[in-house]
Amino acid sequence: MKPIAFKTAALALVVSLSAACGTANAWGRGGHYHHGGGFVLGAVVGLAAAGTVMSLSEPTYVYPAPFYGPPPVVYAPPVYSMPPVYSTPPVVYSTQPVVVAPPQPVVASSDVIAYPMHNQSATQQAGDRAACERWASNQSGYDPAQVSQWTTGAQTSSYSRAIGACMKGRGYSIN
Repeated sequence: MKPIAFKTAALALVVSLSAACGTANAWGRGGHYHHGGGFVLGAVVGLAAAGTVMSLSEPTYVYPAPFYGPPPVVYAPPVYSMPPVYSTPPVVYSTQPVVVAPPQPVVASSDVIAYPMHNQSATQQAGDRAACERWASNQSGYDPAQVSQWTTGAQTSSYSRAIGACMKGRGYSIN
């Protein structure tokens, strides 16, 4: 039996017994009705008994269980008017040959213009130039004979500045 129904049944039983007790006391002995305190006394006893029953029973509280999480996901199947068609794209053949040129590397301006300031001869100029190109290649990490697709503009710029500094140090005017 549920706790609430038990409490209600116990309360109804106590009230009905106390009312019957009070009514019996009101009729008294000899079958004459008299105004006594029997009914009031029965009601007080009944109410006291009902309060005792209710206070001794444990209260029950019913709460809904908490829900921790997102609402359920409902997946509906897609509605297609036509089933999808999967096919490979058509192959297009060209009658013209496709020529792919390799990327043009960035070439250093190794044509640093150096003017002799101390009347150097042509052989002296060529020797100085070759020595400065070797030194600039070692300093910059760039070799004009080994240009590749990984040659950077920073390497070529560093190479040109190194040649200019070397030639200037050997007595040439750089433009």
